[in-house]
Amino acid sequence: MNVSGYLITLAGLFIVPLCVLLTSTIKANYSNQSRNIAILLEALVDEDYSMRSAINSQNDEMLEIKLLLNTLSTRLAQQSVAIKESQLLLEKVISHIDVAIIASNEHYDITFTNPAANDLLDISTTSVGLNLTHTSIPVTKITTQPQSFTINVGGISKTYRISTVKYIHEQQLNYLFFISDVQWLLIDKERDSWQRLHRVLSHEVNNSLTPITSISATLLKLVTKPEVSMINLEQGLNVIHSRSASLNTFISNFQRISKLPPPTKVPFCLTELIQKCVLLFPHTQIDIVNPEVHHVFADPQQLEQVLVNLLKNAKEAMAQTTGKITVAIQTSDKYTSIHITDEGTGIINTDNLFIPFFSTKSKGSGIGLVFSRQILFNHLGDLQIKNRKDRKGTIATVSLPRVK
Repeated sequence: MNVSGYLITLAGLFIVPLCVLLTSTIKANYSNQSRNIAILLEALVDEDYSMRSAINSQNDEMLEIKLLLNTLSTRLAQQSVAIKESQLLLEKVISHIDVAIIASNEHYDITFTNPAANDLLDISTTSVGLNLTHTSIPVTKITTQPQSFTINVGGISKTYRISTVKYIHEQQLNYLFFISDVQWLLIDKERDSWQRLHRVLSHEVNNSLTPITSISATLLKLVTKPEVSMINLEQGLNVIHSRSASLNTFISNFQRISKLPPPTKVPFCLTELIQKCVLLFPHTQIDIVNPEVHHVFADPQQLEQVLVNLLKNAKEAMAQTTGKITVAIQTSDKYTSIHITDEGTGIINTDNLFIPFFSTKSKGSGIGLVFSRQILFNHLGDLQIKNRKDRKGTIATVSLPRVK
């Protein structure tokens, strides 16, 4: 017993210190690795992605954690570089774009301007804090919809288009204004419109005045002769009367386009209106693909004119062919669309579709599509006509904005 007691005591003298030493070593190693991991995490929080955790061996107790942290550091470093490159590109675009960009708080105090905005407002780059209500930009009258306004710049009145975006920054409402100079664009559009109108007017008026002038001069010579033939006089006067009537019709059609009244919008059932229009073509096969009820907010009389005109065009396009017309209604978040599809001969030249008074029909006035498109433009909608891709024929698409 005494020998055994001595052995146990001796073993305890060696084992206990060894256990204490091993525990202290493990604790120190764990504390050191924990401190290194904490330092790495702190660096990640400070957006320093250059540090990596050292891996001494594959038997490291925290090997998986270190590998994950190193992978996270690598990915964050790559994302940081990509973000900085994107920010640099965005800064260059904002600096060189000719659109004025202005950011302000909810009280219209300027928080950011790009060089184009500085030129527009005639301010320096240090004008952050200037209130937009003290400038020539009518910010208090601006809505979420893009609109135009005119201001005096250097003694010249110029027209601008402005769009507004609301955003939240640091839990506060802010505004972002995008202002573009549309003066020269409007001038170019206006000049192009005048040139096209001049070509149309010159062509139509000359087509009437040239024969009227020639025939009237001939008739003046004939009436001075005693052997004047009444047949020749009658034929000449008939030509003059015909061309005068044609010119009068042209002027009436022109007035019809230029004096189109604004739409009187009311809510109504679009499906019922389409069914009403289809009844006007009893000898033509017209199928309504999806006859479920759809409602729109528009002028029913003006929209009826558009639909009747498009159905009439579709019917005439199938004069030399056999087939049917299909009408389909489609809705999206922003628009309600009506697709009128025919199986006719298609359109040879789509570039001239919406040129006023241009028509491929022998008795066409050339204003039907122009008139229809203008009606839809006044509704903030659109009219598009394209050739079918699956077979011969056309698709006319009427689009109207949805009102929720």
